[in-house]
Amino acid sequence: MGKSKDMQELTNLMTKALRHKIGSIVNKDEFYANKYAKDAEVIMKEAEKVLLKQNWNNYDKPKIKEQLKIKLHKELKQKDFLDNRKFDIMGEEIDKALKEFNLD
Repeated sequence: MGKSKDMQELTNLMTKALRHKIGSIVNKDEFYANKYAKDAEVIMKEAEKVLLKQNWNNYDKPKIKEQLKIKLHKELKQKDFLDNRKFDIMGEEIDKALKEFNLD
């Protein structure tokens, strides 16, 4: 796979993982919260495998962040059963995930 395909896959996986993580945070009293949190961890491990396929440079990192923001906002907007605090913590969760992957 090329770098752009890997970037697409990476941001797709991270979007899904962060959607689950944010869902588990904002709706922590729901029965599915723990499952969502665990799913987020598993998906982030998959994203990490994609991350390691490439050498991400300083040009790639802002592109990854921007794609991630756009995709995650779109995903969260569609999930109307999630508390609206989801948008308040979205940026913070993106920053944490990017820092964890050294993409900040």
